[in-house]
Amino acid sequence: MEGTEKPMIMEIGDIDKYCPRHVSPNDSHYRTAPFSHSCLTEIFDELKRSLRRYSQLEAVTYTTIYIIISILAVIGNGLVIYVICRKKSMRTNRNVLILNLALSNLVLAVTNIPFLWLPSIEFEFPYSSIFCKLANVLPGMNVYCSTLTISVMAIDRYYSVKRLSLMSSSRRHLIRAAWLSILIWIVSFILSLPLLVSYDTTMLFVFKDLNVFEVLQDSNVTMRSYGWKQCQITSGSRNDLQLVMSVMQAAFLYVIPLIVLSIFNVKLTRFLKHNANQMSKNRLNRSRDLLTPTDRSVSERTPECLSPIPCKQNRSRPGTAEMASKKRRSRTTGLLVAMAGSYAILWLPFTVVTMLLDLGILSGSSDEQTTLIEHVDQSCKVLSMLSVCVNPFLYGFLNTNFRQEFIEIYYQWIRCTPKKPNRFSYTSGVAMEYSSVGYPNRNPTTTSRPHSRIESMTSPFYPYVPPSFPILNTW
Repeated sequence: MEGTEKPMIMEIGDIDKYCPRHVSPNDSHYRTAPFSHSCLTEIFDELKRSLRRYSQLEAVTYTTIYIIISILAVIGNGLVIYVICRKKSMRTNRNVLILNLALSNLVLAVTNIPFLWLPSIEFEFPYSSIFCKLANVLPGMNVYCSTLTISVMAIDRYYSVKRLSLMSSSRRHLIRAAWLSILIWIVSFILSLPLLVSYDTTMLFVFKDLNVFEVLQDSNVTMRSYGWKQCQITSGSRNDLQLVMSVMQAAFLYVIPLIVLSIFNVKLTRFLKHNANQMSKNRLNRSRDLLTPTDRSVSERTPECLSPIPCKQNRSRPGTAEMASKKRRSRTTGLLVAMAGSYAILWLPFTVVTMLLDLGILSGSSDEQTTLIEHVDQSCKVLSMLSVCVNPFLYGFLNTNFRQEFIEIYYQWIRCTPKKPNRFSYTSGVAMEYSSVGYPNRNPTTTSRPHSRIESMTSPFYPYVPPSFPILNTW
């Protein structure tokens, strides 16, 4: 927890109460008389222990939690990166963005413990000035990169599905996706640049410029200072600069990404629902075309009976393709809600608490309240760090192509046996991402296969695509 701090310099009279020199205050040598180094060190160490932010048990608990999060994040994001680099068929323009997200999460997971957590345990910052700047810039830049990538992916996902565009693996599309990822990193660095400029190490002294001796009756007297190195904002008006950076973090880490996720996921859900309704109308129209004149006259009197099978049987059980489409659409909608919801839940406490701390609204008037606020702040940071584990699951493991690659890796690395091919697999190139977006069969007069995950369409609203040429990658 950061705040405005003043140098803790004890007066000579106060120090003399703890380490008496048996010199009268009226003596001309009172201020220059040496103190015992061992006595000053004992007082300094006791004060340092009293200012420790967390007890030994609390430090071990938080460290264990961070280690578990980091290990899971390294495994999850590392697998996502390995899968994309492993096969050329996985190197698509959209997977480049997923690779960028996994890379930022991986770097954040690796740097979180040494750069953010360990320095916060002790009251003293144990590293150099350069490390102080990197400790604030690297995590901040990776968090910005992660949130901006998620926002770009939401926009790209919507327009790709709406335009029925393919996840291209051509060199031109890959280069464009790579440049977009580089642009995200540049913007993230610019947003983190104030942290690089403003943070530096300062000394917070307890005893400053005192004459001390090592051993009694020793004539060798040296001048020493006792204090702690702090990593904090040193340039400009600290409160104003910290407030500006807090507003920027709230805007770019929470408000803007959440708005983008909500808007484009809702628009995508509506488009998929409209698309499914259009497909249902196409099936009904084609069923009418397949009826005989006699059955057609019956269907006109009974609109719900649109197939050559008996009306009771057709009315009692919906079509297999329609049930599968609803199931897939519900799963896709649930996944889109999970993406926006998980982001909102994981980052809301951290954003609110950080803003309240920087505005001075949340401050402790006693040691107990200050300790409680520090624990709440750290718990919110732990919750936000869970996003580095959730992101590879939402954007990687729930993707059909990634899941099949993970299963193949499991069979090769764990079971040491080749995976049996799936006879109904449609992953010759790239599998469909939203199965509500289908394509027509090669022969328009044949009915769609009941077991197929792909529904046929004859509407001119959708272009003709051969069955072996999938449209989008499915979750």
